[in-house]
Amino acid sequence: MSGTLPQRESWATKIGILFATASWGIGLGNIWRFPYLTGEYGGASFLLVYILISVIIGIPCMVIEYNLGRESQSSPITGNFQLTRNPIWRLGGIFGIIGGLMIFSYYVMIIGWVLAYFVNFIPNTFGGMDITAIGQHFDALCADSTKTLAYEAVVLIFLGVVVSAGLVKGVERVAKYGMPTLAILFILLAIYSLTLPGAFKGVEFFLVPDFSKMNGQGFLAALGQAFLSIGVGQGASWVYASYMKKTDDVPTMISQAVFMNIAVGILVGLIIFPAAFAVGVNPDSGFSLLFKTLPSIFNTLPGGHIVGLLFFFGVLIAAITSAIAFAECFASTLMDSLKWDRTTARRKATWIVIAFSFVLSLPSVLANGPLKDVRWFGMDMFTFMDYVSANVFLILAGLIMCLYTGWSRGFERFKDEANTGATRVHVRNWWKPLILYVIPIVIAINFIAANF
Repeated sequence: MSGTLPQRESWATKIGILFATASWGIGLGNIWRFPYLTGEYGGASFLLVYILISVIIGIPCMVIEYNLGRESQSSPITGNFQLTRNPIWRLGGIFGIIGGLMIFSYYVMIIGWVLAYFVNFIPNTFGGMDITAIGQHFDALCADSTKTLAYEAVVLIFLGVVVSAGLVKGVERVAKYGMPTLAILFILLAIYSLTLPGAFKGVEFFLVPDFSKMNGQGFLAALGQAFLSIGVGQGASWVYASYMKKTDDVPTMISQAVFMNIAVGILVGLIIFPAAFAVGVNPDSGFSLLFKTLPSIFNTLPGGHIVGLLFFFGVLIAAITSAIAFAECFASTLMDSLKWDRTTARRKATWIVIAFSFVLSLPSVLANGPLKDVRWFGMDMFTFMDYVSANVFLILAGLIMCLYTGWSRGFERFKDEANTGATRVHVRNWWKPLILYVIPIVIAINFIAANF
């Protein structure tokens, strides 16, 4: 890892950095996972814990990762090799990239399903179907590996075009248009949902706390949701930070991005729960919520065809902008690791990553089709990729980054580096016990609870 790495690109605008950071975190986890967890663990009680974790733990963790990326001016693997000689600390970047690749391998498959549903809503394919028929439609889509791969290929080609166009002309441009579009769509859909007869019951379900349902498992679910939706330890945050100037304001930008992430989660809840209760449907969990329950709800609403079309368009925007961050992360890692000249090799690196990602997605795609009976450690291949990435590699990556920053790099050095360019939000001395003790202990507990 010795030698001088090629000159890297930089973000063109501050709003571009903010929207790219926010759009990286705002993905499918905010749209289908966050609402049902909120309902399962007591509505507003879970929401309150989630917000507190996002602010008290999520913001410091993201500032740590962005600070390391900005200081190294490189991707997670090469950046870690530049910052430290300790092989344990170097594992943080490696684990993050491995976990990110595993997530991306099935994330593009799910985006393919979202794209298929958006296409289906254009001619109102679901019109007249009940939830059973819609469920059968989704099950058939999952089982049809050829169709899934075709939609996934469209997604990957789009990602390749965006990332190969460059940081500013591709990644930043899409984020600057995608985030405002997503916000406008979800605000309009939330207003529509809140005006439905009986919608208040859904608002009550979402925002009135039921502390009897909030327990230790709920706290761990909130922690996992915060890490997943904010984007801690998955590599892309580090790469996005590596394109920042040393004078860019990391703490303020991260704080703004995290609150935008929370706001979108709340907006989605205000779309789903009022609409569900207006038609007397209890939202299901997991993929059933997004691909079975919601289309059946839209069928019963006034103008539901258009509502469903706009909703899945918004879901597609959220998913695509997150996927762009993954693709940019892996292309950047490849260029940095091989010391390729970014002015000439970006296109090549991008399409290598796109092709590799397509191949890597095959186990997850086939696990829903012809290889559904194949088991890896007792799990189907899709579940295995999801479990190991989220519960092993990403947790360990986040834990190593925190321990390295607090105990090896040192809190005072971290504070001075992170506060360079800071304006409104600063790293304060009260962060020290958080970074040295609280956050590592909480992450370690999460790792033990998830795996033992």
